[in-house]
Amino acid sequence: MPATIAANDPGKLLRGGEFYSRVESKLHTDDVLLSELRQPCSRSVPRHEHELAYVTVVLQGHYLEGDHGKMDQLRPFTAVFNPAGVTHATVIGPEGASFFTVELRERQLRELGIRLPSRTTFDHGAGAVLWPGLRLYSSFKRQTADPLVLESHLMEMLGALSRLSWSAATHERTPPPWFSRIKELLHQEFRNNLRMRDLAIEAGVHPVHLARVFRRMEKQTPGDYLQRLRVQAACQLLMDREYPVALIAGECGFSDQSHLTRIFKRVTHTTPACFRRIATSSPDSKALRLESKTRSA
Repeated sequence: MPATIAANDPGKLLRGGEFYSRVESKLHTDDVLLSELRQPCSRSVPRHEHELAYVTVVLQGHYLEGDHGKMDQLRPFTAVFNPAGVTHATVIGPEGASFFTVELRERQLRELGIRLPSRTTFDHGAGAVLWPGLRLYSSFKRQTADPLVLESHLMEMLGALSRLSWSAATHERTPPPWFSRIKELLHQEFRNNLRMRDLAIEAGVHPVHLARVFRRMEKQTPGDYLQRLRVQAACQLLMDREYPVALIAGECGFSDQSHLTRIFKRVTHTTPACFRRIATSSPDSKALRLESKTRSA
């Protein structure tokens, strides 16, 4: 069955490895199906569902996803998780888009006892799903043969998804009224030097209380969250080969290029220069398929 299918069958069930967009390269193992996808132009894809639960990392272009008239926008270097069987439609912007998808085999999830979120979950750049997804993509693009490297990033992603599921079940992620204002402020002002007392004044709470609540809600400090927003912005600018890394550092709020490199490597496990080479390399016209030696017949 072809990996790319015609968009003429609303309600279509896509099997593992099947997509409406062109598959540029892929890697299938016992545990996971990794695919790099490219849609070269604007397109509206009808309602459909996927056989396997999966994570999509948007690499380039603008992408809308949703159902029943409600569409959420995902910009480059944001991610979304969809459980198996969730029905949705997608709209791809006029310049097309490219994606990296991580499809999760059900057998492995059962063996690990992993509980995934029961509904679509978005990561707009500072959460726990995007970064292991990008680290997995980086290894995938290098055609890393060592299964331990790939599995380490995959387990980190599964752990993040499992924590999201547990938090939702225990209502731990129900935020206080001021929490959305603080996150919005971080997203708007991440290039500037923010202080905890400024955030606390905006929230109307004590700085210690703000730090405690933020850690409980996001599993990271406001400072960590801010740094990830800066790295996300740097990822987008690195897609332009002509943009000097030193200028990108200043544009994204880092003190200098060495500061950008240090934080970037901590978050993505690679350097800005290496990430640029990987993310802007020409897609291989011949799909890569490496089957696990232990795959069952």
